[in-house]
Amino acid sequence: MYPSSPLFHTNVPLKRSLTVFGNSMLSIEPTICKIILGINTESKNVTTAQKENATKHQQVISSILGLGIPSSNIQTVDYTILPQYDYVENKQVFKSYKVTHLLSILVETIQLAGNVIDTAVQNGANQVTSIQFDVSNRSEYYEQALQKAVKDSLSKAMAIAETLRVTIDPIPVKIHEILSDSSNPIPLAKMSFGQVGGIATNLEPGQLLIEAKIEAKFSY
Repeated sequence: MYPSSPLFHTNVPLKRSLTVFGNSMLSIEPTICKIILGINTESKNVTTAQKENATKHQQVISSILGLGIPSSNIQTVDYTILPQYDYVENKQVFKSYKVTHLLSILVETIQLAGNVIDTAVQNGANQVTSIQFDVSNRSEYYEQALQKAVKDSLSKAMAIAETLRVTIDPIPVKIHEILSDSSNPIPLAKMSFGQVGGIATNLEPGQLLIEAKIEAKFSY
């Protein structure tokens, strides 16, 4: 007869587990560039400063469009009007109104980036806030890095299992993707202005690093 208790004792050992971290980093040549530049104008009369800024803004836009950059790649990211002051004998004295119009320009032909800056400056832009390089198909490269990170975790788990003289299940029971700002680094350009003597602005894109990290749990 079977015992009345529903619990049966067996000799099957309990599953153990080990957790490892896998990572991979790809070095990719950038293919696109985002430039943020601005037009600053000042006047004691706020309307005058606005009108001057609007005129230079239109000149900058027209010149960039003339390089073949589509209008959809040009976007206003900030527009400010701020009073400027001098300090005379520890007293705040009104100086002028400063109008700033910042534009974000996506350059999909990276070789044009320096020319875009030079052209914008020649037509009224007087501020370059940032230059960022990237790739248009970033998600594809990240998926490649993610696959390599999974393989890296399996390789580490097998190395540990070999040391312990145990056999692991190569299919993880759990995988956790680790997301962080460092997984999407965008290098800043090295930039030198050379408007004197017709020397063009030189940009050095360097290499873009795309990293993927995971945490994987294996049973044995």
